Amino acid sequence: MSFYISIDPGIKKCGLLLADMQSGNVIEAGIASINKFSDLVSLWNEDYQIIKIIVGDGTNCRYIANQLKRNNFLNINYVNERGSTLRARFRYWEIWPPNYFIRWLPKEILFPPENLDAIVALILLEDFLNYKFIWPDKVDIKTWP
Repeated sequence: MSFYISIDPGIKKCGLLLADMQSGNVIEAGIASINKFSDLVSLWNEDYQIIKIIVGDGTNCRYIANQLKRNNFLNINYVNERGSTLRARFRYWEIWPPNYFIRWLPKEILFPPENLDAIVALILLEDFLNYKFIWPDKVDIKTWP
């Protein structure tokens, strides 16, 4: 198996995503507080053999990398975050198409009802691997306090 973790770092929270390159599926995704994200990464590493951790190079990325290195995660790669939040809005509507009544509106004016940090983490991973992942219906965006 070839599992990757992608992190969209922020000041108070992080978007996190666990994906399997072999199946092409997102396994788990959500938003964690800046204090808890490394615990979740450690837990995922126990359950899966993580190959790489992808981190957005924007806000708070050095703190995130230092926390990961403190927990002996050394295979960290950075990805340019520029424009990823806007692209995540479009990717959100690809994964969960709008209902019939608002489908005709331009995607540019639609704001997703969910927090986009996990979708940004997906965008970062897809950019790094140049591969588009499948988001299975059973995978919900979680929030870890």
